[in-house]
This record gives sequence, C-alpha cells and structure tokens, in this order.
Amino acid sequence: MITAAVVAAAVVAAMALRPRPRRLEPVAEQGPTRLDIASAVWTLRRSRRRTPDARGVATWCDDIVRHVRSGSTLREALSVVPDDPATARSTTPLRLAIDRGNSIPDSVVRVDDAGPHLRLALGVIVATSRIGGPAAAAIDRTAMALRQRAADLDERSVHAAQARLSTHVMTAVPLLMLGVLVALDSEVRSVVASPIGSVCIAMGLLLNAAGWWWMHRIVRAST
Repeated sequence: MITAAVVAAAVVAAMALRPRPRRLEPVAEQGPTRLDIASAVWTLRRSRRRTPDARGVATWCDDIVRHVRSGSTLREALSVVPDDPATARSTTPLRLAIDRGNSIPDSVVRVDDAGPHLRLALGVIVATSRIGGPAAAAIDRTAMALRQRAADLDERSVHAAQARLSTHVMTAVPLLMLGVLVALDSEVRSVVASPIGSVCIAMGLLLNAAGWWWMHRIVRAST
C-alpha cells in the first residue's frame, strides 16, 4: 500500500511539473529588407559579369570538334561538360535538354545565360545541325574567330588602361602644381586668397572635374 501510494504521488508530481505547451503567437510576415534587395542586385550583377568569355567558349568548341572528328555525333559531343566553369554553367540547360531527347535547336533555345560569345557558337551549332553540313569545320572556324575576338578585347583593354592612367595623371598634375605653388610662393597664396583668385580656382577645379568626367566616359565607351 505504501509503495502504491508513493508511486501515485510520484506520477501526480511528474504531471504537475510537466511543462505546458506554449501557445505560439502568429508571426507577422516581413517584407524584404534593404540588405536583401542589395544582395539580390549584387548577385544579379555578378551573374551577368560571369557570362562565358571568348576563350572559354573557344575551348568548348575545340572539345566539340575533337569529339566529332573522333567519331562521336554532334549530340554526343554537346553532352560533354566543358572545362570552363562559366561555359559549363551556361550550357547546363542545353545538356539536360539533349539528354531528355530534344533536338539540338530546341535544346539551344533553353540556354538563357549565354552572352555574346556563346550565342555565336550556339548559332553555328544550330545552323550546322539544320543544314547537315560538316559540323567540325564550321565549329573549328568559330573557335578561331572567338580567339581572334579575345585577342582584340585584350588589346582594347590595354589601350583603355593606358587612357585611364592618362586621365588620372592629367587630372592630378594641375592640382599638385597648384598645391606646390601655394606652399612655396607667398604671392601665389595672396592671389589665391583674393576674390578674383578664388573665382579662378573654383572655375579651374570645375573644368578639371568636367574634363575628367568626359575622358572617363570616353574610355568606358571604348571598352
């Protein structure tokens, strides 16, 4: 009897001490914060910058040509994953569609993150698949054209870097010369401190900033 009473008392105590489930209050849905929007915009810009470049697409074309000339069909060659990461990512819908049995033109349509260089190669691939001509020769010439385009882009980047450096130098030299003259010559300091000198300095700085903006815009348009 005593044992049964002890057990019953323990059960009652355990039930009394058991934590009661809390009632969950509904949480109000919050919209996207500024940080979320900024992160999404940054991710979008980053993905746009990561479109396949000319050399990566040219290497992919070389792989296709090598497989076709070794006896594979064009569909089998397109199923191979490219070595270039950006090209491999952009051509993933193409490989998936080909593996499902879709035609090459229908598979190419599914590629939406191509970029100008990959679009050129895909256009040649679609044309050769529809016409039925020698695919290896056409794709090989496309790879050569893409390498030439890459070389031209590199040369343009070098010229743009030189022009950008000239822009910085031409903008900074007048300011440095003005600072040296003001620090070393008292007459220049008196002229700069006068109302006419202040107006001239302000106009000079404004023209200098306008020249920098215009040259920077020209350099950006050429790249």
